[in-house]
Amino acid sequence: MRTIGLSLLALLSTPLAAEVKVLPDGMMKTTACAYGRGNLAISSAKTQAAAELAAFIKGNKSLAITDNNQFLGASLDDDTVRLYEQQRSDIIEGLSMGAIPLNTSSPSLSGNDTCVSVSLSLLDIPAPSHQNWEEGTQNISVTVSGEGWPKNGKTARHHAEMDALQRAVSQVVGVWLTQQHSQSSLMNLQVLNDTETTQMQELIGQQLSSHSEGLVKEWQILDSQNIDNDGLQVTLHAVVEKKPLVQQASKLLSVIGSPRVKVIAPEPLKTELTLWLGEQGVEVANVASLVVLAAAELANTTNTSRLHLNVSVQDLSGNIYGHWKNNPALLALPSGQRVEQDLMSVHLAHEQQAQDLQQALQQAFTQVVARGGLVRQIWLPQSQIKQPQKLQALLSTLGGVSDVTIYEKDNNIVASLRYKGATGDLADAVHQVLTTTGNRLSAISIENDFTLRY
Repeated sequence: MRTIGLSLLALLSTPLAAEVKVLPDGMMKTTACAYGRGNLAISSAKTQAAAELAAFIKGNKSLAITDNNQFLGASLDDDTVRLYEQQRSDIIEGLSMGAIPLNTSSPSLSGNDTCVSVSLSLLDIPAPSHQNWEEGTQNISVTVSGEGWPKNGKTARHHAEMDALQRAVSQVVGVWLTQQHSQSSLMNLQVLNDTETTQMQELIGQQLSSHSEGLVKEWQILDSQNIDNDGLQVTLHAVVEKKPLVQQASKLLSVIGSPRVKVIAPEPLKTELTLWLGEQGVEVANVASLVVLAAAELANTTNTSRLHLNVSVQDLSGNIYGHWKNNPALLALPSGQRVEQDLMSVHLAHEQQAQDLQQALQQAFTQVVARGGLVRQIWLPQSQIKQPQKLQALLSTLGGVSDVTIYEKDNNIVASLRYKGATGDLADAVHQVLTTTGNRLSAISIENDFTLRY
């Protein structure tokens, strides 16, 4: 069991369980689903499918034809079995790093889920490549494949190259995640399975993809071929710079690990929860962009009391990222003056309850990053903005910025947006882009973690 300085939890939702089939030609195939719609759900489903394939291969040292995980009487060709056994460890490593090309079907909808079928052929396995992560190494070379289709006025080649570059960044992130052993600012928990590592790698790779031009030093196309629906698949060799990748990935991990939070709860729950969060390494402050909102309610019978606890994580705009409820049936105490505080202390100290709450918090913090970062507001005087109608498009061009909305309030233009990095970095980027477009603005000030004002 490997230990890493961060709890890597399943992203966004719990995907549907997948089964792996082995076809007569040795191809392994599975279908996986993830909650939601769009590219993030498709990517999550692909990640889950890759993790299912890796788990299947890890649990089967030899290969036989299967159907719904039931072994059939027919056997594979001896050469296919031998090839599988020779490549098995490299396949597992390659899947965890996103280094093996997978054949993916078009997405389909199943209720609230998006599903994809993913297959892996032994003949498609590239020669193993072992990246060097020695301290003196400045660059890491990887060979990856990407797919793309014409969209939004850009060619299939452009999207295929961008997809490949994201995979290059994601692959190097995977190497780094398996090598680094630094202590998380939140908690030091064990990684229980490869799915968690793969999903965290996928998340960080996605979030860093918008900065791939600053992470990929150079790259060249090795091969390209047409695929269905006017698409294109490219294979390229990329050189990823280690130092900026580690810096940006570390920033994302710190946000996931322990953002600053404000606790809103009645006493004595506020004190109990604040103490508990401090023990987990979560910084609590009176001013923060994330709020831990908690409530407690006693359920009294004739002589005993049970406690119902509710904890949610949300931002100041009301977006909810995570929720946890205790199990009140675990404990009942004789009614008395201190029974509420005693029940709180016991529930928060209970091993399973504490672990569930830790996981709920970690998943909430992870969702903040997965959605594009914390929500920030930028206040600008209307009189100093020359073309306010272009402000939304202008701010949307900034790296790491998403979900920009503009509204007016008290003679100000307010821009609400998500940003992946630190508030100070956002302030520098916003001031630079606004002052270079002819706006006469004074110095920008950082009011707090979530408010910038001119």
